[in-house]
Parts: sequence; structure tokens; C-alpha cells
Amino acid sequence: MRLPATVHDHAHFRVGQRRSYDMNMWSEKKPLEKLNYMHQNPLKCCLVEKPGDWPWSSWRFYFLNDASLLTIDPML
Repeated sequence: MRLPATVHDHAHFRVGQRRSYDMNMWSEKKPLEKLNYMHQNPLKCCLVEKPGDWPWSSWRFYFLNDASLLTIDPML
């Protein structure tokens, strides 16, 4: 699969968006920080009132031990 010329600079393939970047996690604190950031995004965008209301969020799995909507491999 190739991206159109308007989407990439020098790369032919892209995993994330242009403004995103990879990050090494050197401490145990950093993954939790990023997970909390992801869980808060739907709230900041006013898409839901509570993080557990976003159907594609792992919040319910991590904080309620509920895998009824999403089955995921635990990160922590």
C-alpha cells in the first residue's frame, strides 16, 4: 500500500499521522501517563461525559476490569 504524494514527505509508508512520533518508554510511570492521556482525549473533545462512555477506550478494561466491550492485551 502506498500513500498519495500529498500525504508523505520522503517516506513511502506511514504507520501514524505526520505529526505523531514514536517514543521509548524508559520508566514505569511513562506508559501510565500516556494511557491516562488517551483515556482523557474523548472528554477533552466533548465526545463523552465519562471516559468509560467512549466505546473504543480501554478505560473500562483497566479501571473496571471489564472486557465486555473490548478484549485487549494488558499493557500494565
